[in-house]
Amino acid sequence: MPGLTDLIEHLGTPAFPATLFRSTFDWAKASHLTAFAFEPRQKPRLIFAENTGTAPIARGVADQYCRDYWRHDLANRVPLDTGTADRSESWILHTQASEIVHSDYRRACYASVCLDHRVSLIDMKGNHTLRINIYRSKGDAFSDDDVQRIADRAGLLLALTRRHADYGLADRQNSFTRYRVRLAGVAPGLTRREREVCAAIILGLTSEGIALELGVGLNTVLTYKKRAYARLGISSQNELMRLVLN
Repeated sequence: MPGLTDLIEHLGTPAFPATLFRSTFDWAKASHLTAFAFEPRQKPRLIFAENTGTAPIARGVADQYCRDYWRHDLANRVPLDTGTADRSESWILHTQASEIVHSDYRRACYASVCLDHRVSLIDMKGNHTLRINIYRSKGDAFSDDDVQRIADRAGLLLALTRRHADYGLADRQNSFTRYRVRLAGVAPGLTRREREVCAAIILGLTSEGIALELGVGLNTVLTYKKRAYARLGISSQNELMRLVLN
C-alpha cells in the first residue's frame, strides 16, 4: 500500500488520519474517510474523519452521526452487543444512500454533503467493533474491481487504524487530564465542567464532539463554554490555547 512507511511512523499522532486519507485517496479515490469504535450499549466513538478540500466537513457529519443517526446505519444490522470474548470476524459492506430508509439520516449524512456510495470495513473482536468507512460522491460509484481492491487492503487498514486508536486514546486521555490540571492552576475560578469543556476544546473537539464525550447536550456544552470564556476574559480557541499552553 502506498505510503506504508509514513503510516507506521505516524501511528498514534495527529498526522496519521490525514496520511491515511491521502493514501486511500490515491488508490481508492475516496471523498471522505471515517473510522469509529463501537462498544455494547454505547454511542460510537469517532477515531478520525477526513475529507477532500480544506473545510472539516467529514468531522461535523461524523459527530452528527454519533449523536443522532448511528442506530439507523445499515452496517449496524449485525448486533454489536452479542459477541463473545473469543469472537473474531471481519467483513465488508457496500451500501448506497438510496438503500437508507431513515430520511433524516440519509439527508444529513449523505445528501447534504453530496455523498452517495460507501464501503465499510468492519472488524469485530469480542464486544469491540472497529469500522472504517470509505465514501465516494454522487455519480462516482465503486466498481466491483474497486471493492476488491479495498478488500485486498482491508486487513492492513483495520490493523493500522486499531493500533492508532489504541495509541491515540491513551494519549488523548493523558492530554485531557494534563489540560484540566493546568486549567485548575491558571483559572481556579472555573467549575469542573467548565475545565473539562475547555480541555476538550484545546484537544480540538467540536462542540458536538464534546457533548458526546461528556454525555451532555449540545446547548449545555455551549453554555459551559460561554461561561468559561467570560471568566477567563477571552473570546476564541486561540486565546484559550495561549493561556493554557504558555
